[in-house]
Amino acid sequence: MQSRRLSIRGFLALLSLAVAGPAFAHASLVKSTPAAKSTASNVKTVSLTFSSAVTDKLSGAEIVMTGMPGMANHAPMKVTGFKTSLAGDGKTLTLALPRALPVGTYKLSWHAVTGDGHRIEGSYDFAVK
Repeated sequence: MQSRRLSIRGFLALLSLAVAGPAFAHASLVKSTPAAKSTASNVKTVSLTFSSAVTDKLSGAEIVMTGMPGMANHAPMKVTGFKTSLAGDGKTLTLALPRALPVGTYKLSWHAVTGDGHRIEGSYDFAVK
């Protein structure tokens, strides 16, 4: 009977770890507009939605124009002048651009700090037609 009791206790311990495990997962980017590898038009805002709340003062993004039609030797050009804000739910970071992005290809690099203090980051490409 003693070995069975240990087995049940062991099973319950493993079960509690399995249930609690997802609570310790780090946040991730779950949605972006424009989306990765997409082609959009009239892009005046970029939004990044995370799986959990992020800290607005420690989170942000950089947009770089990597290509322009008809200009093969176009050097990457950083997009400036946008304002960053965090939605009320704390999960969606919005970049409001001063004007629509011109036709071309872009790389968006983002970083965010979650409530647990972990920094996450990533990047993706998109195009504007």
